Amino acid sequence: MRAARLAILLAALLAVSAAGPALAQSPEAAPWDDRVTRLLREEPGDVIVTAVGDVIFNEKISDLPEPDHRNLLRLLREADVAYGNLEFSINEHPELQKPFYNFRVGRDFAWEVAATGLNLVSLANNHALDFGTPGLLDCMKALEQSGITFAGAGRTLAEARTPARRKIQGQKTRLALLSYMRYWTDRYRCADPAGPCLATINPAVILVAKADGTVEAVEGPIEDDVVAMEDDVVLAKRHNDVVFVSLHVHDVSHSRAFGIQDATPKNEEITYRRAVDAGADLVLGTGPHVLRGIEIYKDKPIFYSLGDFIYQYRTPKKIPVDLVHQRDSEIERPPNVPAADRRDPRQVMETVLVRMTMNGTALRRIELVPVTIDDTGPLFGVPRLASEKRGREILELLQRLSAPYGTKIVVKGWYGEVVLGP
Repeated sequence: MRAARLAILLAALLAVSAAGPALAQSPEAAPWDDRVTRLLREEPGDVIVTAVGDVIFNEKISDLPEPDHRNLLRLLREADVAYGNLEFSINEHPELQKPFYNFRVGRDFAWEVAATGLNLVSLANNHALDFGTPGLLDCMKALEQSGITFAGAGRTLAEARTPARRKIQGQKTRLALLSYMRYWTDRYRCADPAGPCLATINPAVILVAKADGTVEAVEGPIEDDVVAMEDDVVLAKRHNDVVFVSLHVHDVSHSRAFGIQDATPKNEEITYRRAVDAGADLVLGTGPHVLRGIEIYKDKPIFYSLGDFIYQYRTPKKIPVDLVHQRDSEIERPPNVPAADRRDPRQVMETVLVRMTMNGTALRRIELVPVTIDDTGPLFGVPRLASEKRGREILELLQRLSAPYGTKIVVKGWYGEVVLGP
């Protein structure tokens, strides 16, 4: 009996020795590779579309070796269309920086953006003009040269309102994206339609007399701007099979004095639904920097906010060295770092990658892959696949945020799926 046990032990040791470099991988290496491989199922005619939220990006992440990083980008790279909101500028004009935040990289960094798998981006947001119109022109040129399609900005206003089309090799389905920004002031409204512009849906404030004699200031989108968006959608639908609309919305300042802004104001829901009424097949919301609910409106999905995805708004090299990077994704922060040193609420550093399977014009599946974003250390702002514990918490949050819209989300182990149909 002892000899048999020794033989088994020796065989096990030989097997471990043969495994070699595989032992150097993290404990979750095999599960992540296997999980993502099983998720990447397709049938003939399927078109895979992934969507993520705001991308603020200045350090290379495309070659990170950890399985939770590598497999997250694998989901983007193996999709036919991988969308994100590009909330920084790619240009060679650092001297033109306008706001406090320096969300800029050089033109060559466009190739790093492409290396993550992103190939369709929206530019109608409040950082696209941080380096003036020369910065915007530089950014558009860099994206064009790297093969990344963009919408929401143009060399004229008409171009900014023109849908970006993404061709899918071997497929007949024609996809198009329209992109608009909705800020709480009209500071980004195009002053010269013949020059570089963003597509915007601007706000207005009206005074309403209430029954008790008081007066209330009510804010909402300008109807003419919403109608112009509807016209764009109708025209885009005539020439494309599937039309996406991206809305970058800032309801109020992001000051945390306003709390965690995970509920969509009723007046904001108007624009999202009117896009669907006009013919949009999918509406993607960004801007609040936190997740908001999902609505299936007239059988079309509306994501009121996808939150952040890459959030390198602080240059990693300038992060205090005592904020040691925590490799264990089960722990929210290193135990020696007090809660007061955490600079962002947890909700800001959690999100989902949306993976949609379409066949022709039919939407077959919506899968939600939970993601956490490092909030300390040298990988600050870098996304990774969430651990099972954190992932379930993110999905449960989305269930609560989506419940008011009657949307059901089923948790399937490490990811979720939106229930489509009755």
